[in-house]
Amino acid sequence: MKKILFVDDNPIVIQAYKMALMRAGYQVEIAPDGLAAMKVLLTLKPDAVLLDLMMPVVDGKYVLKYIRSEPELKSTRVIILSDATIADPGMEVKSLNPDRLLLKSQCSPKVLTDMLAELLADPAPPA
Repeated sequence: MKKILFVDDNPIVIQAYKMALMRAGYQVEIAPDGLAAMKVLLTLKPDAVLLDLMMPVVDGKYVLKYIRSEPELKSTRVIILSDATIADPGMEVKSLNPDRLLLKSQCSPKVLTDMLAELLADPAPPA
């Protein structure tokens, strides 16, 4: 069973997607902010991270920098799922090499589960 770390501070978003992900066969762990995510990443070693950009405590850009800087995590698949406009902060975010960028307003549980299945079916890039 593939492990997904879902990092978002919005309980409504978590609820909307968590059940769909579980029905699709994923083990889903939740982190309500970036600091909580960073505390569990090395022990959980998820197959993919669903990451919001705008969060309290530690934002998603910092978490993505952390993932890409850690040898054991840098090949982890990351989907940015955020309300933040990916146009302006997106240039910085894109330079950190997320695997996919999705606006919450353009996403649905089916879109997310299909994208995740496709992403996890491809071999991960070399670390």
